[in-house]
Amino acid sequence: MNIYKQILVSTTESKLLSSSVKQTKFGELPILVIQHKSCCAAVSLQGAHLLFWQPSTEQTPVIWLSKQSKFEKGIAIRGGVPICWPWFGPLGTPSHGFARIVEWTLDSCNEDDDGVDLVLVLSNNQQTKPYFDKPFNVSLKIHLGKTCEVALSCSGEFEATSALHTYFGIDNINHVVVKGLGDTYQDRLTVENKPVTIGQMTFNQEVDRIYTNANTEITISDNVRTIKLTTTNASDVVTWNPWIDKAKAMADFCDDEYQSMVCVEAGRINKPLKLSLNEQSTYGFKIELI
Repeated sequence: MNIYKQILVSTTESKLLSSSVKQTKFGELPILVIQHKSCCAAVSLQGAHLLFWQPSTEQTPVIWLSKQSKFEKGIAIRGGVPICWPWFGPLGTPSHGFARIVEWTLDSCNEDDDGVDLVLVLSNNQQTKPYFDKPFNVSLKIHLGKTCEVALSCSGEFEATSALHTYFGIDNINHVVVKGLGDTYQDRLTVENKPVTIGQMTFNQEVDRIYTNANTEITISDNVRTIKLTTTNASDVVTWNPWIDKAKAMADFCDDEYQSMVCVEAGRINKPLKLSLNEQSTYGFKIELI
């Protein structure tokens, strides 16, 4: 049984929140399982982490989860949409911030014929204090239906860098073309994978890159489907694939899984979110199949 089916059939400490949503437990973590006529999906309360999303029209998930993911308290989950906040990368400890490894609170859960809408919230508390000592409020709105929409809103008195680190499920990395990335980028690797066509990305080695002038509409195509990612208020788009050697080096990632995923993520990295306690700063994305 694959990881997605294992999550969907989990009945540990199960509680029905609505006709299509139940709260259960997978490994050590409380999760929300969504089985709506429009899609199936799951969200971990640790990290407000969207684990996967699969529209009912699709044979495989559009948002991908590693079958080696650890569902342990305080350990980041590999795949889905990890929330990097309030810093991106090694700007603090832990890397990519603490939001993805602490437990959030489900604020609301609603559904209609179009899908399920969730709001998860996090404020400074005893679990965040060891990582960060400033007051803050963060909320994550998730719509799950024929489309997937995610919006992160935050307030405080500081600047925050962030990324919604989306892992997309693809047929084969050798067939993938990402378009709409723009002509300027920062490469985070010593061996650069130069684009054959400006603004496009194909993959034949490890890639870790921040595009700084991407279009608001980006497409990810393989031999099976085309995914459209529309970003809102993002300053950057990150592309990542670990390729062969790094995949083998990661304990929470199968050796061959680099072939079935690619990360294309909306972010606020080069233009940090300038936060105020009195006003929410928001950015996010929408995913649809075209």
